[in-house]
Amino acid sequence: MGGPIIVHPLFVHTLHCGPEVRTLEEVPLEVLTLIASRIPMAQELARLQCVSKRCREAASAEHLWKQLCMDRFAVPGSCKPPSWQALFRFNYEFLYKVLLSRSAEELSGFSRFSGGSGSRFVGMAIGVA
Repeated sequence: MGGPIIVHPLFVHTLHCGPEVRTLEEVPLEVLTLIASRIPMAQELARLQCVSKRCREAASAEHLWKQLCMDRFAVPGSCKPPSWQALFRFNYEFLYKVLLSRSAEELSGFSRFSGGSGSRFVGMAIGVA
């Protein structure tokens, strides 16, 4: 195992130089966006945005956040918000911090009443004319 190394003459130059150092900034934006598109969770996509300016640019692609909104919150693809990422954030905060919290009962328009079979929660509905 400690014997001589046989190298083809065309690759002798590789023995004398170290590995090339590459940075994340050299990765094409299309590749970073493709990597970001493989991330299934919004929290992880948001973390990728914190890595560098280029990662933020790749992870902020509207089509990524649009897909997350459509998958997670059943937002129709025909919707045209100013920012899909902002819409995702709003839906997430509204659903998890308001509707699913115990403080949802305290919102105006929500009431709690007692019926014959115990107490039930009555919520608001949003109608489309």
